[in-house]
Amino acid sequence: MTAEERLAELTAGDRRRQARRRDALRQKGMVQQSVWLCASTRALIDQAIEQGRFRNRSEAVDWALASAFAEEKSMS
Repeated sequence: MTAEERLAELTAGDRRRQARRRDALRQKGMVQQSVWLCASTRALIDQAIEQGRFRNRSEAVDWALASAFAEEKSMS
């Protein structure tokens, strides 16, 4: 097997794993949404992850959005 063939095989495996993960999350009722962050916000999120507050960026962003909208709801 050539290096190119091996790389193609690994890349295909990564795509299959990602697809399975997305399908599992969809089955849990979650949806995928892209969010653009400025560098300073990303640094704050990464700091919170390093401190153990969140496991990953997705969890941190989900918490932040849910908190913001829960606060907005309680204000109305």
